[in-house]
Amino acid sequence: MVGSNHKKLDVCEGSQRQKCKVCGCLDKFDFHILDAVWRKVVPTRYRNKVVCLACFDEFACRRRIDYADHLEELYFAGDRAMFKFYPVASEDIENV
Repeated sequence: MVGSNHKKLDVCEGSQRQKCKVCGCLDKFDFHILDAVWRKVVPTRYRNKVVCLACFDEFACRRRIDYADHLEELYFAGDRAMFKFYPVASEDIENV
């Protein structure tokens, strides 16, 4: 807003967003996957670190691991709202 006394914030005050340790992006999605699948998909050096969903998907693609049926919960944490998603249906797109 031009001429406004309001201060522009890139991230809301008090927001504690983690960064993906693979790509460095702010992680807006939190997801829950079975530990056994996590260990198969994520390289050892990243297993105890924050890995965003996009990087997780890339690792799964490279290793040809179908995780579609193992995603238990998915959260989106925006700057103004948070949403919790539950998978209703899933499909390995490589086999479509």
